[in-house]
Amino acid sequence: MAETNIAETVVEYLSSQNVRHIFGVLAHTSFALGDAIAKRPHLRFINSQHEGGAGNMALGYARAAKKPAVCLVSAGGGATNIVTAVAQAYKESVPLFVISSDINTASSSKGAWSSFHGMEHVRLFEPITKQSLKLERVEEIGSVLDSLFHLTTRGRQGPVFLIIPADLQAASLPEPLTFSRTADPAAPAIDSRSAEIAADLLLKAIAPVVLVGTGVDWSGAQREVQELAELLSLPVAASYTAKGVFPENHPLALGCLGAGSRPYARQFFLESDVILALGTTFSEGTTLGFGNRIIPDKAKIIQIDIDPDELGRNYPTSLSVQADVKTALRAIIDAVKSKRPSTPVGDGSRRAQEIQEAKQAWQNELSKKTAGEGMTYDSVLKTLNELLTGKETLVTSGMTGDLLRNIDAATPIIHAGEFRAIGTAFATSLGVKLGLPNSRVVCVTGDGSFMMEQQELATARLHNIPVLNIVLRNNAYGGMKRDQLHHYGGRVIGTELFVPDLARLAELFGARGYTITRPEEVRPVLQKSLESNDFVVVDVKVDK
Repeated sequence: MAETNIAETVVEYLSSQNVRHIFGVLAHTSFALGDAIAKRPHLRFINSQHEGGAGNMALGYARAAKKPAVCLVSAGGGATNIVTAVAQAYKESVPLFVISSDINTASSSKGAWSSFHGMEHVRLFEPITKQSLKLERVEEIGSVLDSLFHLTTRGRQGPVFLIIPADLQAASLPEPLTFSRTADPAAPAIDSRSAEIAADLLLKAIAPVVLVGTGVDWSGAQREVQELAELLSLPVAASYTAKGVFPENHPLALGCLGAGSRPYARQFFLESDVILALGTTFSEGTTLGFGNRIIPDKAKIIQIDIDPDELGRNYPTSLSVQADVKTALRAIIDAVKSKRPSTPVGDGSRRAQEIQEAKQAWQNELSKKTAGEGMTYDSVLKTLNELLTGKETLVTSGMTGDLLRNIDAATPIIHAGEFRAIGTAFATSLGVKLGLPNSRVVCVTGDGSFMMEQQELATARLHNIPVLNIVLRNNAYGGMKRDQLHHYGGRVIGTELFVPDLARLAELFGARGYTITRPEEVRPVLQKSLESNDFVVVDVKVDK
């Protein structure tokens, strides 16, 4: 049997796990891995302009495709450049498999001070991954690959890091390893007694509500949430990170809670007596600081999460259940149906009507506010919201709260979540587009955020990834400048920017570029851009 090397084995393993996209930047120390990818035309290597961009693309791809994404970087600066994206994946529970090359074993033995790119990679990534390790022996490759790859999705999802020295990449195995896809372990299920208790709490409640997190999205439990909500007439809100996981064209949808929420969503929760929390952590962004500004002190909480460490961490619970959300909801739905309530809890039609009336009142106030404001974030986003068909996928950074508040999301809006990184949305949108090729992917970003990653326009052009990028420009880190002006006597420092003509910049990278300077231009340009399948950049010069 012909010999094969470690690099070929790594790439063949990834192929066996249905990996089809690999994001990264090659270097001399990773050429063997790159060559193994090049030999397999069914694999697509998306080389970014910067490893941070590759990490953000992988984040977007994993969120969109609902499976682990793979990154390939190199020793030293290549690995450190992706740290921010890996940290975000860890905080937001996104499955990434990050592979880095390392210098030769002999050079590494001379110490980090003496060798090119030498550093302690494993210890750098340990705090921000589920596992970080270095391949030391050829014989370990099969078990290391399989355990790390599956670790990304087992229990609470997250990133892993594997570094492979350049000389080991070329090292031969005595015979090729064969890989087959192994079945994932059964998700933890709710016990029947807990399902009964949850059903009883919901049935006896006067004003129960539901809070869904990204755990619902990863579990694929959207239909179960909708079924239970309709069965018991439960208003449903999403966490700060999970906007759109419950479609906001549904009459029971409240939108997201906390930062970026609408006032009526907060009010429904403040008046609740039972909260069913599904795949969510009661985060700072969702609760506005962990107190009782949104989560009432006396409400009974039913919390269901795959991670037992999150149960009751931030708020005391009446029932804590470690389980897969989809599996648990099905059991609770069956328990509720078996009890056959004679009337809907809380008078379902009344609760849905209250939500719609509150939503309409908020929209009326928004219309009055934006009518005389000129061209602002709110007015532009209001127009965008009116033009969306519900089939688009939105990505944002640098103005996340404004977008969450103004958009009625029919599908999840993807953003940096509680990690709150800016300079991420455009690269993330490229990964989202690769994961959802039939969706019109719309990136809405501030100009300060976009300038941190504008070089990835070249990646979009090189790999023909047609996204719509809408930049709301005020030549500043707008939120920070606003707060400086408010709190520091009108003085600002470090928050004003020079931003070039973004439409012309886009055209240099092969995109269609549009500039909007007047309110009457907003609707026709956005409508044309949304209806197109082209690579488009829209530079919207909002009033400062």
